[in-house]
Amino acid sequence: MARVSPFEPAYNYFVELCERCAGNRYIPRIELATPLDGGGHLAVLEYLTTPDSSVVRTFLRQWEHPAEADADLRDLRHEVEAVDAWGRQNVRWWGPRVDVGDRHVLLSADGNPKLIDLFFVEGEDLLDELINDPHAFARHMPLDQCRYILDIPDLQDDGHATGYLHRIGTALKDATTGS
Repeated sequence: MARVSPFEPAYNYFVELCERCAGNRYIPRIELATPLDGGGHLAVLEYLTTPDSSVVRTFLRQWEHPAEADADLRDLRHEVEAVDAWGRQNVRWWGPRVDVGDRHVLLSADGNPKLIDLFFVEGEDLLDELINDPHAFARHMPLDQCRYILDIPDLQDDGHATGYLHRIGTALKDATTGS
């Protein structure tokens, strides 16, 4: 499974979790993870597929009730909680929760459920700060890592107010030029 993201400031924390928990049956093996110029990220994970819903339901129930889970899942949950606690203290715009849901559970070739993409920054908060105070945003986010911010998949739908992408682009330009 390959994943290319144009802008995702929290993905590296998931990569670090996978490296730290290598061998845990619920974390995918990462074949390649590298930042891309301009703030993007490329990750190549082991081959993963979509499991049927019963596998997902069972996994999520065990995640929510660790007493029902095996040692690997309890260990993973402990590590995930530690990363989340650290992120809340140290990463601006860190998401308000660990992102564990149906779309985060995939199946490896050997039949084990694997968790992916657990951490995120709150994009709406990040973009609001960029629009409302581009200079404050620039103090917290390296602007050379924002080249493809307008290519974020969540910004590609039609649900945004008219001119929203333009306001983001203008604010990014203001942050970059210091005007």
